[in-house]
Amino acid sequence: MVVYNRLTYYKQRRVTRRLQRLNTQLSLIMDANKTGAWTYDIKKNQFKVISKHDLTETLYTPFEFSKHCNRDDFLNIEKAIDALMNREILTETLTARNDPADGEELKYYEITLSVLRRNRKDMPMEILGTQRDITQETKRAEEIKDLMLRSQNVFNSSLVDMIYYDAKGNLADLNETACHTFGVKDAQALIKRGMKMNDIPSYRDIDVQKLEHTTLSSITDIAQVKATDERIPEVTVTSKMYYEVMLGPIRDQLNNLMGVIAAGRDITEMVESNHRMKESSRLIEERTKALQQYVRDINYSLEVSESRLTNYYPDCHELEILSDLSGPGKRIPQLHAVALMHKDNQRAAKNIIKRMDRRHMGTISETLHTKLQDKQGRDIYLNLNMMPITDKAGHVTHYFGILRNDTEMVHTELRLKEETAKAQEEEQLKNTFLLNMSYELRVPLQAVIGYAELFNTEHDMNDERIFAEEIKKNTDVLLSLINDILFISRLDAHMIEYHYETCDFASLFEGWCQLGWSNVKQSIPRTIKNPYQSLVVNIDPQNLGLAIKKLCAYSGMCANQGGLKAKYEYLHDELIIIVEDTGEGMEFDEVPRAFDRFAREGKRKHIGTGLDLPIVKEMAEQMGGTIDVLSEPAKGSTYFMSIPSEMISYVKK
Repeated sequence: MVVYNRLTYYKQRRVTRRLQRLNTQLSLIMDANKTGAWTYDIKKNQFKVISKHDLTETLYTPFEFSKHCNRDDFLNIEKAIDALMNREILTETLTARNDPADGEELKYYEITLSVLRRNRKDMPMEILGTQRDITQETKRAEEIKDLMLRSQNVFNSSLVDMIYYDAKGNLADLNETACHTFGVKDAQALIKRGMKMNDIPSYRDIDVQKLEHTTLSSITDIAQVKATDERIPEVTVTSKMYYEVMLGPIRDQLNNLMGVIAAGRDITEMVESNHRMKESSRLIEERTKALQQYVRDINYSLEVSESRLTNYYPDCHELEILSDLSGPGKRIPQLHAVALMHKDNQRAAKNIIKRMDRRHMGTISETLHTKLQDKQGRDIYLNLNMMPITDKAGHVTHYFGILRNDTEMVHTELRLKEETAKAQEEEQLKNTFLLNMSYELRVPLQAVIGYAELFNTEHDMNDERIFAEEIKKNTDVLLSLINDILFISRLDAHMIEYHYETCDFASLFEGWCQLGWSNVKQSIPRTIKNPYQSLVVNIDPQNLGLAIKKLCAYSGMCANQGGLKAKYEYLHDELIIIVEDTGEGMEFDEVPRAFDRFAREGKRKHIGTGLDLPIVKEMAEQMGGTIDVLSEPAKGSTYFMSIPSEMISYVKK
């Protein structure tokens, strides 16, 4: 350990010394070349200047950094940075000046901007700026412009194609890089042949004598040029070429042309790479849009169908519910999920969770009744369908499925069952009605037939009067029964038309009651209370009068003893008619069946046709009203009928 410690210590010291030496060399190089460096962090919006003396770093905000250079030049730097950020350019070189204070010297800097660091999506994250002091060069630019241009091109000769043309535009020299770019195998043969500058397709419209410093970018299909206008057979390249070139004329002090320097480079690979990158970006964008649309479609389907995607993880015993694929799901523990179930389905929910905890391989499907309620206050029913998801070894990792809201369907089925039961009940009531009706018709009819046959047998002549009275009584019952059956059939078919008109109810009420009691024994006292001198309302006098007469008639048939009372009142836009009798009344278990058809149990089995109260009830309901009864054995019955009506005017007594 001691030896290893010493080895590590000396190794670190050597590395530290080497790093210091390299930093010193870099500082000397930067100082010798009058070069400075700084970076711009896009995310932090911060400039970092690297000192060329001790390589220390100083952070500046854009506002602070702009104070060190001319305002217009700083705007150009910002534009170049934006172009690099948007990947419109790969590098940019521009000239900037400082903003000298009083007594300071104006300096010029050549700044080169490039991308220093990119993220995983190949987007620029940090920009590198290298600046070189070109103050002296700029001052001598007017005097040695041509010489500086040639020196700059010679300086870059190892990196770019260098081609030199004489004053007449003839090829004078080219370096090996240019030969390699154009596939020229014998450069001297090309020079001896006297190839001209205008033989090149991109230079054919250029006047060599008037040429100024120019930068060109061209796209040339060399194979097509060779097929149509072959001027440089020494060029063996046949593919399409993207080429960038800088043409610099060299002139003497009298501005006479001495030659032209062409410094260029083949950027085909870079352009095609950029095209491939753009195509890849386009494909990625299209696939991203397609994926986003797919996610939106699934989310819309889940929303419309009121469904949710679910995952159950046996390892952590949690149920995950997702309503949106682009967002995180909601996780709930298994105990919480069971607690949300209705008590009738909690055992089923526990069994489902047990099966998934035991990693059951089959699918699971169940409709569960929950404690949750929808906007209509109904219990929510959820249909759960889960399937196991396995790893490569076949072990169940989790369960995936759909949780669908089946509340509407379940409640529809429940309503369907209720309607079916109701229809069956109505069918049973209909059959019972027909059975009772046939019985009610047979009884008086058989009585008529029986007494009529007695005329053909031996009998006392004094009995014929009795036979005739019985026949008449039963035919009257039969006629009333048939009329009631036909009338209630018309009511059931809604064939009765109601015509509302304005009339004085106070003047009509007493007459209707008296007509209803016309067959009541004179010994039974009758009382009619009319609290209004005039009550003008909008009603159907014909049908309302018929209902009141039938109700009074039935009440009169029940009052074998005691008395009869009728009264009315107008309250809350309703006519309330009350009819009382102090007859035998009804048993408490008979009251709920008082308005049933042919309900003739107990003491009411011989009262009326059995359709009197059902007809009154049906007419009241069709006029928008209600009817109810209070009855007590041996004390009588009280009937309450309310009919909605609009009051026009009234005068109370």
